Amino acid sequence: MTTETPMLRTDTAALDYYLLHGGTGDGHAAGLVVEEFVLADDLSAPLLRSAGWTPAAGGWWSSAAFARSVRADRRLRARLTAVDRATAAATYHRLGGGTLPAEEALRDQFHDDLPLSSGAPLRLGTGPDVHRVLFAGELDDGRLAGLSAALRLAEGPSTTGARPGVVGTGRLRVDDTNLRWDLRRVGGAWCIDVMSEPAAGDALRRMLRRLTGLARGQGLVPATVDRLS
Repeated sequence: MTTETPMLRTDTAALDYYLLHGGTGDGHAAGLVVEEFVLADDLSAPLLRSAGWTPAAGGWWSSAAFARSVRADRRLRARLTAVDRATAAATYHRLGGGTLPAEEALRDQFHDDLPLSSGAPLRLGTGPDVHRVLFAGELDDGRLAGLSAALRLAEGPSTTGARPGVVGTGRLRVDDTNLRWDLRRVGGAWCIDVMSEPAAGDALRRMLRRLTGLARGQGLVPATVDRLS
């Protein structure tokens, strides 16, 4: 019996942009980092693609080791600031790169991809599947308050302890889809758990993208996207 490899999807607006600061601590951007999580049919992420650019390097470079180190090394992670494409383009131009290439052209710079661990989904029990975006990084009280507000967490932690580590829960109905998300602390790391009923579709994919972007805005760096059930 053969097993089909899941079809991988790339969202046409799914690139994450970061300013790369120098090690001098002066706050000035020294280059850019561009990343993309490639999603399987079940919206888990088996692959992280990335590329960086600095004037000193003379062009774009791609390094799985760098992407891995960003998520493991707090000091390296502190040199990245999440930005939108417009800010990335302005910085690229200011540093002498000219016009920032279109996203399809940027994808051509992804050469050394980082495989992410994957396997059968962890069984959590009955209920809808959970898509967990796991992040590297810390939240101080101010950033936690900012993220909680951005995520519109209307419900606080469970008083019964039924959902350990949950800081709060947000809900939204999009067309015919009910979406719920928890901001959660798991094993010293932060994650956002997203549930959807019905369990798939574009609404869930867009919500994963949106919630991840809000967390990036508070200094967290996405590390993986897993599907739990």
